[in-house]
Amino acid sequence: MSIHVDKPDSMQNELIQITADQLKSNQIYTFRMTLKHNYGTHKSEATFRSDAVGRIDLNYAKPLRGSYYGADPMGLFLGMRPCEDFAYGGYLRCTPPVPFYYLLQLFDSKETLIDQMYIKKHWMHPNLERKELEDDGFCATLFKPPGDGPFPVVLDLSGTGGGIHEHKGAMLASEGFVVLCVAFFQYKYLPNKMEECDLDYFSKPIDYLVNLPYTKNVIGIQGVSFGATIVDLLATRHGDKIKAVVSINGPQVVSDYLFMQENGSPIPHLSHGQVTLEHCQFVNGVMCSHRNFQIMTEKLTPETEIPWWRIPSDVKIRVIGSVDDLCQPSVHATLYRQRRLKETGHDVEVEMVNGGHIMEPPYFPHHELVYAKYQGFYCGYGGEVFLHAKSQEKTWANSIKFFQRALGETEKIRDWNRLEHVNPPKGESKL
Repeated sequence: MSIHVDKPDSMQNELIQITADQLKSNQIYTFRMTLKHNYGTHKSEATFRSDAVGRIDLNYAKPLRGSYYGADPMGLFLGMRPCEDFAYGGYLRCTPPVPFYYLLQLFDSKETLIDQMYIKKHWMHPNLERKELEDDGFCATLFKPPGDGPFPVVLDLSGTGGGIHEHKGAMLASEGFVVLCVAFFQYKYLPNKMEECDLDYFSKPIDYLVNLPYTKNVIGIQGVSFGATIVDLLATRHGDKIKAVVSINGPQVVSDYLFMQENGSPIPHLSHGQVTLEHCQFVNGVMCSHRNFQIMTEKLTPETEIPWWRIPSDVKIRVIGSVDDLCQPSVHATLYRQRRLKETGHDVEVEMVNGGHIMEPPYFPHHELVYAKYQGFYCGYGGEVFLHAKSQEKTWANSIKFFQRALGETEKIRDWNRLEHVNPPKGESKL
């Protein structure tokens, strides 16, 4: 065998070591990695020159060309890009959070296949318990580590894509948290439109979490995109139970472009006459709305402002902003949140990173644009693939540390019986 992977069966965020031995010295070779999913295919590749003893070690080898640059053990995962069979504007959903199978191949300079193997990456630790909920007035998926607890607990929200997204929650639970991924529209019996959703809906999953026999009586909450704005709003209503907030690239205002109800009436928001789309840009049919949301700040009134002062001062807050976000003015929104929260006496942790709109867990393929059926447009997310992927490594690790500081340390989940050799997934022939 020429290819060697130290952990062919590992968690999605675990670093692995990839090497190739028994090659000809000082010759050109190409690694190619393929991820096949029911939504389509992603690929990456990198070309190297073997060293004097016929070895390539991705820890130290710099690609001559390919999907990434500079020596990086996870470079092939970081540089994954969609192929022709992946729908333009599609989003790679990972619900339920089944493992990803990566086919790693090695070719010589004549494109002759030298060796190949599969790598299995888990979004959900095999020892976690997963439970779907829909009978208590809300729809969600619960992830629980083994044991009696009490465990620190986090409620996870996505944005305007609708439905439920479990990969972030599964990954966070794999660090020892109890996590509840909550859907709030376009899922099962829930409303079809965002403006039909009621903020009071979230009271039920919050109460459910704090009353579980194996959780503590306070929770953390995280959200991305408009989900980040929702977690801000929830912190102003449930500060007695929510003690840690992670807000990722969300709009700093609520407008009739994105709003919800509360107690059956629209929450205070910028309305028609105050909001237009004149500052949105369309590039090759892709909407870039970041400038429009930035202008909205100038039109805020005391009535339409998020009531930051209602968040108790002991609530820990972390805000992530991407500098190349084309969907939201994330730098502006992050600094605005920081300023308003500091004015109300809050300690705010801010992390600005290179990347686009959706900051996912490590090695989730980057999406430069997504068709948003809620808006009816292809929405530009921005971000250069490799820089965005490196930022996901950083923000994910820092968010775990933040929740552990704010909610309590977690215990490492016992290991599973890892495979030493990974067979191909169903539907693909054996190597």
